Amino acid sequence: MIINVTKHSIRFQSAAGEVYEIAPSGVVIDAWFQEEVVGNHSSGAQLVRARIVPMMPTAEEQLAALEAEHPGELIVGSLIAAQAFPGRVVALVAVEGFERVPSDQKRMRDDKFLTVSH
Repeated sequence: MIINVTKHSIRFQSAAGEVYEIAPSGVVIDAWFQEEVVGNHSSGAQLVRARIVPMMPTAEEQLAALEAEHPGELIVGSLIAAQAFPGRVVALVAVEGFERVPSDQKRMRDDKFLTVSH
């Protein structure tokens, strides 16, 4: 079972070639880059470190509720959400041949997902 925590439907393709979509769950788990100034380059350019943090302060609570309501199910989100919640949110892997097509033509695997670890 797959729980979609993006804002849009995700089109999957099974190993047997069946194409289907999973609608958003209604819970959006998203993140963004928060910059921290770490110094200046000799050229004068400012150097920053990017930390990935949840976009909404309630994201942790929402994710914990989903995990409790759907134990053992995959929680699928964006790559940045997977980075913000390593091991808890997984990201999508495109079906071979659909890696670089417009979003409305994308097909994602339902048997392989990207996980991020710290």
